Amino acid sequence: MTQETIKIEGMTCEHCQMNVTKAISSVSGISSVEVNLKDGQATVDFDEGKTNTDAIKETVVDAGYKA
Repeated sequence: MTQETIKIEGMTCEHCQMNVTKAISSVSGISSVEVNLKDGQATVDFDEGKTNTDAIKETVVDAGYKA
C-alpha cells in the first residue's frame, strides 16, 4: 500500500468535497481516501499494482477540479 497526499484546487464547499471523495473512491485499487476541504488536499491509500498517482489526479480533473 502507498499513501499520497494530493493537492486539490477548486473545492469551495462540502458538496465539492463529497464529489472529490466519490471520484477518487471509484478508482480501482483505492483502499481509503480522506478529502480535507479546508486544506484543499486528499490523502489517499492505494495499491500501486492497480493504480498510480497520475490516474488518481486524472480522475480529480475529470470531476472538475485541479490536482
